[in-house]
Amino acid sequence: MNHLDIHAERCVHQQVVASDCDACVRACPPGAWRLHDDGLGFDADACDGCGLCVAACPTGALELPAPPTLLYTDARGKRSLLLACERAGVPGPTGVVACLYALAPGWLLRQCDTHRAHAIAVAPGDCTHCERGAAGPAWRAHWLAVAARLPAAPQLKPTTAPEWTARASAPAVPDAGRRAFFRRLAPVATRATATASEPALSSARADTVAHLAVVGTDAPPAPLWAVTLDTARCTFCMACTRLCPTGALAVELGSAVEQFRLDMARCTGCGLCQAVCGDGALSAPRTPGPDETALATPVRLPLHRRRCPSCRIDFHQFAAPAEGPHSEERCPTCRQGRPWQPKLVVQDATPS
Repeated sequence: MNHLDIHAERCVHQQVVASDCDACVRACPPGAWRLHDDGLGFDADACDGCGLCVAACPTGALELPAPPTLLYTDARGKRSLLLACERAGVPGPTGVVACLYALAPGWLLRQCDTHRAHAIAVAPGDCTHCERGAAGPAWRAHWLAVAARLPAAPQLKPTTAPEWTARASAPAVPDAGRRAFFRRLAPVATRATATASEPALSSARADTVAHLAVVGTDAPPAPLWAVTLDTARCTFCMACTRLCPTGALAVELGSAVEQFRLDMARCTGCGLCQAVCGDGALSAPRTPGPDETALATPVRLPLHRRRCPSCRIDFHQFAAPAEGPHSEERCPTCRQGRPWQPKLVVQDATPS
């Protein structure tokens, strides 16, 4: 069984105590992950190494060893990435994974880019009688959302075990002409083997977002994830901007007026911003429809920095006239009389 690597420092629960993220818990068929009052628990003995939690984790905190790469080149020189479920009845281990639903779209895109593959040939097992098959609808919905936003997304081609095996054992097809000369300078083997640098299986959401970012600047596609800011409830404490791992929420400096930027094209749907927001100003991440392309354009809100006369702490508010609704001198926390909430964000102990 593959060993699951846990990068605790990336986990949402290791950064925000109040987080209710249970993506790994919901994805795990044998129940190896449990969410308790004091945080997440993992039972290594119960884990079967399927990797569904790896694909579900929004922050890439979980990893499994990647399968050795297996490629097939047809007579036209088109490459396909060959992947199969361990229950499909194909010879392994090259190209065989515990569960195809553990292969996140971002990881697949990265593999296709690395090996210049135009398609992904997959040999599934019998998902209808498999305890892991419940992950199928969510996986397919995510893949279709990615493919709809990428004009040149690789084709996903289900195949039978005999067809897959025949392709896996096929000899290399040499390229012809001028193209072959250039490819000999940087060859990609038809049957590649795993190396120490083989990317591990992970959620790879950042990779997916990066693919969307290079589609085109004239008409950027709708983002895969987005949050909504309720400016009437926001106190602009900036906790979300300090925790956002991708800069989807940020404060822009260097101009006469500071700006609060919402760039949903960078959002990976990790939910850290919502978890740390004590004012309920940020919604849970959602997947916009493909027609919501306006969300891909960054929104900038002008801010005005002020110092609260009560607590002597700097705070932000909308740059508004003195008679506007945001003209209070004191910070929102002092105005509302709310107590300070300690131990909301997890911090490393500072040596004395």
